[in-house]
Amino acid sequence: MQSSKEVLELLTKAKDMRLNIAIFTVSLAILACASKDLVSIDSVSETVLRGLTFITSVRLVYGVIGLIYSYFQNRQEERERLTKAAEDAKNAESKSLKNREVISRAFETLDIFQLYIIQELKRQNHVRVKKGAPLFTLKNFNIIYTPAVGEQYESASLTAVAKDILENELWRRFDELKFNALVRFFEGIQPEDARHFQEFLSKDSINSKRFNRSSSGSQYYENERVFSNYSNSIIFAQPQRSNTYIIDHTAKGAIETVFKEKTEEANG
Repeated sequence: MQSSKEVLELLTKAKDMRLNIAIFTVSLAILACASKDLVSIDSVSETVLRGLTFITSVRLVYGVIGLIYSYFQNRQEERERLTKAAEDAKNAESKSLKNREVISRAFETLDIFQLYIIQELKRQNHVRVKKGAPLFTLKNFNIIYTPAVGEQYESASLTAVAKDILENELWRRFDELKFNALVRFFEGIQPEDARHFQEFLSKDSINSKRFNRSSSGSQYYENERVFSNYSNSIIFAQPQRSNTYIIDHTAKGAIETVFKEKTEEANG
């Protein structure tokens, strides 16, 4: 009797589903055979078998309920995962679009030095740029990145999003961006510097160096001081050579727009 109880207690602790199915099946089969007098068992064994049948049936029902619960729980978790993934993708797309809009607007505000760097990047994938405000601003706008950094210069390249914006939207109106930046520049230039650029109203190129046959050698004109400050900008045609400054055709249009209007206003 005591051994039967120990066996029953041991078996009822079994949590393996396959073991419970086996116990239930065997117990039920023995009880069925005993009811038809195919096998003979004593009352104690019959009680143990009935107890096992009951316990394992409860465990099997519990297991089935657990499986059903796990199935619906997994489906719920999968729905939540898909919903979160969709929200994350939507947020990422929204962030990407917002970032793209910010960069697109930034192109409209670039100055003559920053647009010069962009113009050079159209010709080649990397350009060597001197450290300073133009480079810092372009990096801050996420328009360029610098894979190589030196003490005074950095190797700059377009970011993927900036390159995409330029190729699909802005290259076809790049002259417009240049013109607007040049107009802003010439409208704010100091009068003592403006007079040197006004010479381009009647010329396409200006030499800033005078060669003397005397022993004193060559001598720079006053305009060299001004022009040299803007040699690496969209004002002049590139590449700039020697001391002859050739005006960019878009810059000449901006000069005509700004200074002709100012001359007409001055003449009343």
